[in-house]
Amino acid sequence: MDNCIVCKSKCLDIFLKVDDLTYWKCKFCEAKFLDKKNYISYNEEKKHYLKHNNSLSDQGYRDFLQCLIKPLKDKISNNDFGLDYGCGYAPALADIFKKDGFNIDVYDPFFFPNQNIFLKKFKFIACSEVVEHLFKPYEEFIKIDNLMDLNAWFGVMTSFMTEDFLFKNWHYRRDPTHVVFYKKKTFKVIASQRRWKVLFPSKNIALFNKIDLS
Repeated sequence: MDNCIVCKSKCLDIFLKVDDLTYWKCKFCEAKFLDKKNYISYNEEKKHYLKHNNSLSDQGYRDFLQCLIKPLKDKISNNDFGLDYGCGYAPALADIFKKDGFNIDVYDPFFFPNQNIFLKKFKFIACSEVVEHLFKPYEEFIKIDNLMDLNAWFGVMTSFMTEDFLFKNWHYRRDPTHVVFYKKKTFKVIASQRRWKVLFPSKNIALFNKIDLS
């Protein structure tokens, strides 16, 4: 592994070898990520996502999504145009925004691979439980930056890493589709590289704002 997949730093070390898996750590942004040779196949990944029960009829799941929706809604207006990026096969987050009167598109590389969204600009983008699946997060954050209108907000929900010594037994690591893991420091580095502001309104939530620095 030559570069960090999150920030492109070359300051890498082997972090952990466990369960026949190898994890790397970036000394600069503090991300941890799975070695590429341990990635599952496209078909295996899609099959895994189809097992998810992300239904709007599930009150617990709706409450979970509100952890991202509420702080993001505090930053946007009802007439703002948004995007549910990595929405999965059942875009529940987008459905909640629509029921609240928002105009929102959906995109998912497996289930809604509409390339036309990359011709648009959005006032807000929501990523719920997405960024931990990214094989190329550095490139994905560039794509997202290009999708953001000036002063747009980008909301991320993922389980943040805490202490390194907890990683080996962390349940979040055991999902075979979870390949990259972030700390607050990681998101601060991402924000700096993209020239975004970043806020952490609650546990496991990062909000990025694309501000005019010209």
